Amino acid sequence: MTPTETRRGFNRKLLTSLMTFGLLETLYSRDLFADSVKPVIHKWVIELHDLCRDVKGHKIKDVDFQAKLEDLYKRVELPELVKLLDLDRVAATVKYPAKGAANLGVDLGVVEGLPKQLVFGKQIFAMQKGRSVVPHGHDNMATGFIVLRGNFTGKHYDRVEDNKDHYLIKPTIDRTFTPGECSTVSDHKDNVHWFRADSETGFIFNIHVMGYNPESTKVAARVYVDPEGEKVAGGLIKAMKISSAECHKKYG
Repeated sequence: MTPTETRRGFNRKLLTSLMTFGLLETLYSRDLFADSVKPVIHKWVIELHDLCRDVKGHKIKDVDFQAKLEDLYKRVELPELVKLLDLDRVAATVKYPAKGAANLGVDLGVVEGLPKQLVFGKQIFAMQKGRSVVPHGHDNMATGFIVLRGNFTGKHYDRVEDNKDHYLIKPTIDRTFTPGECSTVSDHKDNVHWFRADSETGFIFNIHVMGYNPESTKVAARVYVDPEGEKVAGGLIKAMKISSAECHKKYG
């Protein structure tokens, strides 16, 4: 091999290396490596939408929806969901209310294949330590939480009886919820819930399907209650229906 050929070989290898480095640099600068994992979380969101469509269209019962939604939440890659929801930016810019939780909109427009008209609503609840998603029940709504960041004390109650000025409720869940853990609500299971932040800040992703229950004549809405009411027979609690302002004043 001549010195000239050796130099040519060296130059060729050098040029190839530089081109490869330049390509890698371009890929990093355009975040194309990150793009390679986007379909995974995009597929998860599509599954979420399909599940919500099924309960909205009466293809599955609400308690089955709850079980399937909890399974879906447990399968999500939490760091990818956090990234999709742009939580770092949200956490840096949120203005926390004096009472209760900030209710922040979520843009899922970047998800490929997701319909523009969604069958579910979505938001992030953000709160400081000691503040709450205050205790409330739902009429004609199926919902689900997943904790994105922070620790919470979460409580659920079954709505056993609905009266004009109060519910009769039965405690079902009372425990700590950490990132990645979830809970769900429907008209028929764990209908009343209350989440209080135990860490300095806390963030929850929530979805809700409104007007899903063909057996209900009620308009889809929250019903604020006082779960620390009179204890009655059968381990039940008489939870008075109260206004949002009253509930936030006491529990926010």
